Amino acid sequence: MLKRTFAIIIGVSISSMVMAADMKSRIQEWKTDEGARVLFIEAPEIPMVDLIISMDAGSFREGKNYGLASMTSQMMTLGTKDKDENEFSEALENLGSAISISSGVTNTAIKVRSLTDDTVLNSTLSLWREMVQEPRLDAEIFNRERTQSIDAQKARLDSPDAIASETFSTLLYPNQIQGVTSEMLQASLKKMKIEELKQFRDDYYHATGANIIIVGALDRDSAEKISTGISEVLGKGKTLPKIEEKVEKVKPQTVRKYFNSPQSRIVMGHVSIDRFSPDYWPLLLGNHVLGGSGLTSLLMMDIREKQGLTYGIYSYFAPSFLHGPFTIGLSTKNESVDHAIKATIEGTKDFIKNGPNDTDLDRAKNNLIGSSILSLSSNSGLAGALLIIAQYDLPLDYYDTYPETIRAITKEEIQKAFQKHVHPDDFVTVIVGGEAP
Repeated sequence: MLKRTFAIIIGVSISSMVMAADMKSRIQEWKTDEGARVLFIEAPEIPMVDLIISMDAGSFREGKNYGLASMTSQMMTLGTKDKDENEFSEALENLGSAISISSGVTNTAIKVRSLTDDTVLNSTLSLWREMVQEPRLDAEIFNRERTQSIDAQKARLDSPDAIASETFSTLLYPNQIQGVTSEMLQASLKKMKIEELKQFRDDYYHATGANIIIVGALDRDSAEKISTGISEVLGKGKTLPKIEEKVEKVKPQTVRKYFNSPQSRIVMGHVSIDRFSPDYWPLLLGNHVLGGSGLTSLLMMDIREKQGLTYGIYSYFAPSFLHGPFTIGLSTKNESVDHAIKATIEGTKDFIKNGPNDTDLDRAKNNLIGSSILSLSSNSGLAGALLIIAQYDLPLDYYDTYPETIRAITKEEIQKAFQKHVHPDDFVTVIVGGEAP
């Protein structure tokens, strides 16, 4: 049994490495007449295909009409002109296919998964066309979904984690989309009209500037035919201005909010890099040592294991087209809040000053490289990787050179990057919990 298990593990590892190896040579690229970029990988191992259609239709484009992008994407799969929401869902279920759509700050992505059997795939794509061209956008369903969304935002305020996270974002990003509060979102949703959803769809659901990702057991001709059909359905649209925002300088501050709980939630950090920073990799690798690697991270070993101040502590960078935050989060007993904050700041400063030791750095490199290989071991993983390449216009050999890039990063580069981009004395700190004043 042990030999068999070992063989399975080795087989999975080898398969993952084969799929991840020399990715650039497997990527085929072209553009549609309507202006969509297509990235395709033929993956004949299993008779399935994963499609991602990513459009510049995120919340960055909704202006002050907060929640419009998300509500539009939410309504798209809830019925078509000829099928109500249950009939549409059942049609997909009968095919064994899946269509989902989600919206973030910078994009809206439609994901399609289907068997490559001609009958199944053609029927699945037919449902996709029906959804995009003639979504039902029923007023009664819209009112139901809007009410549920408003209730969900109200419910967020019952969670100290959500309150801390929202307060933190609001302080870091005043007057910006990343700083929109639950109250602002509720107010916007209450005024929203279904006609605004239809207009948002018309304005931003198009092929111009979109990315179409195809991974699966298809040949080039079939993939071209599918991408052409998708692009024609979406049609041409206006070329949109680049996604970018001016970063506002925020003063260091500590904000305490009462929440009746024996523990307090603490979030601290400041605005940091965007995805195009030359220090992206040194910061990512360094953070894996500092607070991004779970139980083995330095903050976890110090604040949890050594000092017993928390059950868990983490840190991360969240860059995109916009400057994302560097964040440290933890929970601790109310009476330990000041001690935990002080110890966390000291630990972070010590890391910035001294950098990682060789053992921790080697372990972090191996973890990141291994995780990358595993993430590329499935069609959906490859599709997600291609989307990152397309969205940020990265070189096609990005994942091929990833291990080499990570291995080449030095302790000194990490120290220099952290000293430039992480400043504990400038942290905004939010504390939710404790005794009522």
